[in-house]
Amino acid sequence: MVPLSRVWRQLLWGVPGVLESVDVAPAEAARPPGRQYDDNHPAPVHRDTSVPGTAFGNSHHPPSHDAENTRVRIRKGSHNMNRNTPARRRPGRRVAVAAGLVLALGLGVSTQVAAQAAAVPAPTKASAKASTALRSVSGFNGDVVTQVADFYGAYIDAKDDAAGPDTALAKALRAHYLAPAFAKRLEAWEKKNQVDGVLRAQNVPVQWTVSEGGNGLEVVVTLTFGGGESPTTTTRFVVKQEPTGHITDIRTTSIAPAATSAKTSAKTSAKASAAVRSVSGRTGDSVTQVADFYGAYVDAKDAPAGPDAALARALRAHYLTPAFAKRLEAWEKKNNVDGVLRAQNVPVDWTVSEGGNGLEVVVTLTFGGGESPTVRTNLVVGLEPVFGDVTGIRTTSAR
Repeated sequence: MVPLSRVWRQLLWGVPGVLESVDVAPAEAARPPGRQYDDNHPAPVHRDTSVPGTAFGNSHHPPSHDAENTRVRIRKGSHNMNRNTPARRRPGRRVAVAAGLVLALGLGVSTQVAAQAAAVPAPTKASAKASTALRSVSGFNGDVVTQVADFYGAYIDAKDDAAGPDTALAKALRAHYLAPAFAKRLEAWEKKNQVDGVLRAQNVPVQWTVSEGGNGLEVVVTLTFGGGESPTTTTRFVVKQEPTGHITDIRTTSIAPAATSAKTSAKTSAKASAAVRSVSGRTGDSVTQVADFYGAYVDAKDAPAGPDAALARALRAHYLTPAFAKRLEAWEKKNNVDGVLRAQNVPVDWTVSEGGNGLEVVVTLTFGGGESPTVRTNLVVGLEPVFGDVTGIRTTSAR
């Protein structure tokens, strides 16, 4: 039996000879290799005319993603998808010596378990969860928040284009989303104030948020300008819609979204704030840039007065590379369906999520609902590495 005093002296001073340390390193989970697809030869789409929105591809392995109701943007082409889990530090020699000494002294099962737990680092749950969570944004056809977010997202993209403002797209967006009477008043306001009436500024915001307003026909838009070496300024205004979906007013306000009166309890205020739906983003991020495209494109195809062909053309001209736009037109003539949606009708909701790398995003379109069967189509959208324009759309699954 080793004297207790000698044991603790060896523990404290790190004298070798009682137990050699053993480094315990957690095994890294093996990642399966990514699935490869032939983008030059898209599989033909077979449609079942009895099921609305059906479009089938050549694979039945939909990419997985966790939906979050958030839009986040970076400048075109600067999207970094590196989600490596931080390396865990191995336990030091002194911890291993302590565990071995406790076991050698036979201090009981419970003490042994505690010592073993001290020698092996606990799994970092937060880090693992953060590494697997994928950024995504979802939209719902006919939803007020979604429509205003589609408008502002695509409008900011048009104003922030690398080659200069895309005036054709900006004009088509205003013609689609603004009521004619309000559009005329807004033009007069812009001439008087010499700023863009939609953004209430001469430049483009770096960040924006669209949130539910005080009633079903109003939303609150918050734009953040500046950042970096420039001072940050925030502009907030209320956007009002008519029942048909056209914007009838934009007015500045100092009231934050979901503001509550002083008499409201903190618990009730927190619950009400958590229930408010909002969509946020930063200019140029690949996920929300594709979401802007698909959201506005769905709105154009599903306009109350019929498809808005002018807006659909302007969106395709802005977001698609010329070479891919030409290939897509040929594909549509052959398959007789819309090449962007891969269907003849319009989805009821959609989700855009991160893909396997920074040059791909995943688009999930849901068709049907109600009395019609629900059909879900998964697409992979390829992006150009410099400016982030769409270079390809391929179907991975439909079910």
